[in-house]
Amino acid sequence: MNLAAAAPAAVLALVAAAVAPRTLTGLMAASAAVIAALRPAPEPSPEGLEVWTLVAALALGLAASAFEAAAEATALSSRIRAGWTAAVAGLVWVATLIAVDGGRILRWRYGMGAGERRLELPGAALVLGLALLVTLAGSLVTAAHGLARAPEGYRAGRIGQSLLVLGAGLGALGVAVAAGQAFSRSPEGLAAGARDLAAMLLAVGVLVWALVRLIVAAGTGIVSADAVLRSDRILRLAAAAAMLAAATAGAEGWRADGTYATAMMAGSASAALLGLVAVQPTRLGLARTALFVLGLLAALSRAA
Repeated sequence: MNLAAAAPAAVLALVAAAVAPRTLTGLMAASAAVIAALRPAPEPSPEGLEVWTLVAALALGLAASAFEAAAEATALSSRIRAGWTAAVAGLVWVATLIAVDGGRILRWRYGMGAGERRLELPGAALVLGLALLVTLAGSLVTAAHGLARAPEGYRAGRIGQSLLVLGAGLGALGVAVAAGQAFSRSPEGLAAGARDLAAMLLAVGVLVWALVRLIVAAGTGIVSADAVLRSDRILRLAAAAAMLAAATAGAEGWRADGTYATAMMAGSASAALLGLVAVQPTRLGLARTALFVLGLLAALSRAA
């Protein structure tokens, strides 16, 4: 178990449970914990305390909560159409999983390359197989809910949406695990499977986009002023935490390497700048918040 990587995951889980109990934040916390368990432990470094990763994880939890709160506060009137879009996007993701690697994922197998140079990835096969089953169930339940024209808030609709969110999370995690395992074991195998990885990444992206659209369409049509203020407040806290993480990364780099111009400083500073952009009262607020979340994820993925 990589304790150094598990510490940010624990902080993110704490944020999800106590500070900002949101669905998206909880999913990201669970994914971070799984990735921390799968990653090989790095060499111990007595010089660096890696405190900045804990602060960045706090910023990530707050930013994810603010993003979901902003999406829920946005009003659209196309709930049924968004549900069908999510169901179709889920089926596209399922079809992509069946198509890659010759359909071996149906036998709980996945690898890259062919012949003697084929690289088997049993860990990625397990995650991707689960993603296929969960997403297929979510798409069917969501489609059935749309055909039945059930009232808003009906249990089948909530179950379908939850399954699709879980399928998207497992899919993104499976692609990351496959790429990481292939890169560490055989860069040639990673090159051979680059097309499959790109196809899966694109399909997961389409599903995530459809789910964001579905969450946005779940609004009541009236934006609550309290909800908007709450989202802005959480987003400002996230931006402040990201700036604190950047300052901490600079201090740790100076302490360990004698300079603040380090890779972790660059990544955390970029995320902090995206946070400053996200809190500005201009258009495309949801997109700017999403970029802030992605920036924090990228900074944390390069840690340890």
